[in-house]
Amino acid sequence: MRRRLLALTVVSLLLFGTAACGDDSGKPGASSSASVDMGDAIPGLKVSGAVGAEPKVTLDKPVSVDKPVTHVISAGHGNPVQAGQEALLHIYLANGNTGKKAAATYDQGFPIDVKMDESALFKPVIDGLVGKPQGSRVAIAAPVKDIYGPQGNAQLKLKASDSVVFVVDVMSVPPKKVLDGPQGDKANVPSNIPGVQEKSGNVTGLDFSKAPKKPGNKLQVIPLVQGHGPAARAQSLVTFDYFGEVYGADKPFDESFSKSPVTFALGMNKLIQGWDKGLVGVKAGSRVMIIVPPDQGYGPQAQANIPANSTLVFVVDILGVDG
Repeated sequence: MRRRLLALTVVSLLLFGTAACGDDSGKPGASSSASVDMGDAIPGLKVSGAVGAEPKVTLDKPVSVDKPVTHVISAGHGNPVQAGQEALLHIYLANGNTGKKAAATYDQGFPIDVKMDESALFKPVIDGLVGKPQGSRVAIAAPVKDIYGPQGNAQLKLKASDSVVFVVDVMSVPPKKVLDGPQGDKANVPSNIPGVQEKSGNVTGLDFSKAPKKPGNKLQVIPLVQGHGPAARAQSLVTFDYFGEVYGADKPFDESFSKSPVTFALGMNKLIQGWDKGLVGVKAGSRVMIIVPPDQGYGPQAQANIPANSTLVFVVDILGVDG
């Protein structure tokens, strides 16, 4: 169910490997939390706007720092960012001397999925974000030379003598609570869908004997167990178990039940369209069957063990939802 995400210029500029609203005037945002170290305001920097929307960044004076500094503009209430784990981040990058925008993930319409590791992201940004809860907006100012080295970054028009400002919205982190399996109420299941074969609660196969010989051409999301946890959101990290089989086949092309659950970014064009559309709004604890027509799967492109123009059937357990 993964699909390749085209490389975006903004990502290469923001990531190290390719080298609520608030105002940063000393007053924390309305949603700030007493348990979060807010840090001192960054002199000269003002940031306004709602978390998740492109911020308005202005300067009263050039930002002058001799080392990286962090200020939490607005503290969220979700699980914290953890070192070594992935997070979904919106990043706005500005020249600290002029206040001019240099790059932003908001331009591409969705956050970036990045691991909190120095091979993937600048160390001062990681240090500023680790421990900050999901839903936070964080400002990080640093000398350009501490981020891009003594050469600066000509593409971003950042000289080594400049400062740089990151405004980062922590959109999602991996779910903290992950269930062992579906938990909820059994749904009234139609009799003409593929049967689910199980062993000790784990899906082991699909039985197409009572299903139509030819699948329909519309996406179908069929509840098997209706959970009562939080609903999966677009542009968030969700933990799943899944079993996938080509419609009418006799063995899976991929599954996680015999291995370990997996965490994917939902609603960010990193999964097939059938998942991105079909799983948003499904509650933690649920088990659903998704019947995905070719135009919302892999279409005319054959994949390993998946012929071109295949209809796909998935059984998916929603085990953890961020938030």
